[in-house]
Amino acid sequence: MIDPTLYLVVNPEQCVNRDAVATAVDAARGGVTAVQIRCKNHAEEEIYALVAEAALRLAEFNVPVIVNDDVSVAAKSEAAGVHVGQQDTHVSQVRKVLGADACIGVTVRSSKEVLNTPLEQVDYVSVGGVFPTVSKASSEQPIGIERLREIVQLVKQNAPEMPVIAISGINGDNLDAVLNTGVCGVAVVSAICESDSPKIAARQLKDHIEAYNLRNSA
Repeated sequence: MIDPTLYLVVNPEQCVNRDAVATAVDAARGGVTAVQIRCKNHAEEEIYALVAEAALRLAEFNVPVIVNDDVSVAAKSEAAGVHVGQQDTHVSQVRKVLGADACIGVTVRSSKEVLNTPLEQVDYVSVGGVFPTVSKASSEQPIGIERLREIVQLVKQNAPEMPVIAISGINGDNLDAVLNTGVCGVAVVSAICESDSPKIAARQLKDHIEAYNLRNSA
């Protein structure tokens, strides 16, 4: 099980001031709780090398590394697990390959996708994309806050203890609105990877989440 409170998705092409691993390490110093390595245009050996280095460096901070899509890399590396979308390897097959101890996350963007996902086989659910973003090419329209709220509620109805996070276009300006939907955390790319200081950007987001939780815990 991972803590997905502040979940950084590292896209090497968007790390503007440092390389992907250095970005992830700096963000971990700021409070990121999990890191996903997302490399859409790299060979498998390149992804493996990046994941291996990230896992080694982030172990100091007890921050697990998740591989986007690539089950093979996740299986042979020190990654904690894999994150898959609706068009990737099915969750049930991923579980067979990686075993019971691996962390498996899945993205959903509709009620139908929630109901078609074997939630008992996943460790967290990511919902989105919520807002417009440049970090991932997609022809699909953002789902928006109200649709996010509906999907979060449906996941919780079917799996009450499931960690649910939101992804896409999330930053300090819209964070409260996102947290108000019932998610336990957020996944971010640009807000950290494109910042001058990933550490400071991560700390600001983490402090924001913790302050929100404190205000709403009474």
